[in-house]
This record gives sequence, C-alpha cells and structure tokens, in this order.
Amino acid sequence: MKTAISSLLFLLFIGCKGGADNKNEGISNIKDLKTRQYAIQGQQLYLQNCSNCHQEDGTGLNRLIPPLKNADYMLDDVDRSLYIIKNGLKGSIIVNNVEYNQPMPENSKLSPIEIAQIATYIYNVWGHDYGLIGPEKVREALETTP
Repeated sequence: MKTAISSLLFLLFIGCKGGADNKNEGISNIKDLKTRQYAIQGQQLYLQNCSNCHQEDGTGLNRLIPPLKNADYMLDDVDRSLYIIKNGLKGSIIVNNVEYNQPMPENSKLSPIEIAQIATYIYNVWGHDYGLIGPEKVREALETTP
C-alpha cells in the first residue's frame, strides 16, 4: 500500500513539475544569468501588457493580431520592434506573409528597462537565442527609429 501511494505521489509530482517546465521552457534554456533574469521579469511584463492580444505563447489571434513567435517582422528589425512596443502601431503590417490591420496601442508607461526585459523574453524564448537586450539598446532604438 505504501509503495502504491508513493508511486502515485511521485507520478503526480512529475506531472505537475512537467507543466511548469513547459511554461518556462524557453527561460530555463537561457544560459547567461543576467539574460535569464531579464527574461523572467520580461515574462511577467509580457503577461501583463502583451499576452491579451498576442497570446501567452506568442501565436497571435488568427488574422486579427499578428504572432510574435517566429514573426519575420520582429526578427528582421529588433530596433523597430522595440519602438513598436513603446509607441504602438497604426496601419497595415505584414507578418509571415499575412496582412494585419489592427492598431496596437502604445505602452507609453513602460520604461526602457521594462521594454528591454519584455524584448529579452520575446527574443529568447520560442526557439530563439538572441541574448540580452539592455535598456541602452532600447533608448537608442527609441531615439533613432522613425
């Protein structure tokens, strides 16, 4: 009886642990400690500010909201993406050969470090390994991107 209960508890523990690992799989694969810290904070900020539209897993919302996961638009120009996180976007955008025309509201209250944390999260999970995006890169992108 003790063996059966112990086995059941072990299986429950492994099952619960597996679910948590899947949610943080991309973060747990980040080797650099500072990048991982930024990504952990960025995940929380992403969930608060971005996931309502872009979804928790970054897949977007059908043909209404573009994906962030594997989005050619983001991967082509990091500075432009940093600018959009802060200032939003109006008008048409083509992501992975699909046109989207839903405005993205600005996140003017986000500080450069918060944008850096969100970007570090987005660019280092879902199969990417971009590395740390610091607040100085965000400031530069906000100043130079039209």
